[in-house]
Amino acid sequence: MSDNLLEIKNLHIEFRTFDGVVKAINGMSFNVPHGKTIGLVGETGAGKTTTALAVMGLVPSPPGVITSGQILFDGEDLLKMNELKLRNMRGDQMAMIFQNPMTSLNPVYRIGKQMSDVIMMHQNVDRRTAIERAGDMLEVVGIRRERLNNYPHEFSGGMKQRVCIAMGLSCNPRLLIADEPTTALDVTIQAQILELMKELKNKYNTSTIFITHALGVVAEIADYFVVAYAGMVIEQGSLKEVFTNPLHPYTRGLFDCLPQIDSDSDEPLKVIPGAMPDPMQLPVGCKFCKRCVHAMRICYLKEPEEIKVAEEHSVRCHLYQMRGVKQ
Repeated sequence: MSDNLLEIKNLHIEFRTFDGVVKAINGMSFNVPHGKTIGLVGETGAGKTTTALAVMGLVPSPPGVITSGQILFDGEDLLKMNELKLRNMRGDQMAMIFQNPMTSLNPVYRIGKQMSDVIMMHQNVDRRTAIERAGDMLEVVGIRRERLNNYPHEFSGGMKQRVCIAMGLSCNPRLLIADEPTTALDVTIQAQILELMKELKNKYNTSTIFITHALGVVAEIADYFVVAYAGMVIEQGSLKEVFTNPLHPYTRGLFDCLPQIDSDSDEPLKVIPGAMPDPMQLPVGCKFCKRCVHAMRICYLKEPEEIKVAEEHSVRCHLYQMRGVKQ
């Protein structure tokens, strides 16, 4: 059996609009091992959510078109799966927690009905058993089961996110995708949600893709670190490898942007110059070349290949192809 529950291989996704073709995903490749958490980071527009939607089979079509690549779930290609089988897998084998808990729940139905509907669809149980199961899951995330009779507007933002987590885990999925689940919450609730997700991962041995902008969140919850830029992975590896030895100029730039609490320096925060390239007019070579202070002529002409620099660390950059890996 493979060590990986999910394998995304050379995935390409386009959005064909009246204004032109938006190349959203351009060779995305990474693996999710059994029982491990992947921290997927990058700027807005890097392709994180689109990749997640592709895994779930939810890329809007039209205008979205998956032009090539593979998404292997336990060795079976999700892109070749028929819609009925994929629908049965969603919520059962894999689940997704969306970014905004305020809009993830239907405002006109009670929480109990929404959760029990999901359980009945995938677990082949009656309504009474499903309600009991829903109540059990609410208590797992720290909400009293009596709240099953409440509507979404009767919950705070943090509690709504807990409900979404409970709903996602209600059928014990093997893969959980969390798309910036703490973004809309205050820092105290963020810490509670992160601690909850760590506990649930250990309890249910769930493989997780945790999408976020915050490097601190990745350090808190992830086992592996994947950096996305312009629809592809530019650096990935174990949390320790990437955090202690970031290699790609973009990854280093992300770390340099973090404020140093223990520093007495009055220097302003460093920033990464420029902006992410227009996905309708991507550069020929390295997608980061126009923002990179180390850019060479070859960076504008040829896209770099992925180089393995350690057992659990790889980078896509000409700096290391030209003169070997610089530690």
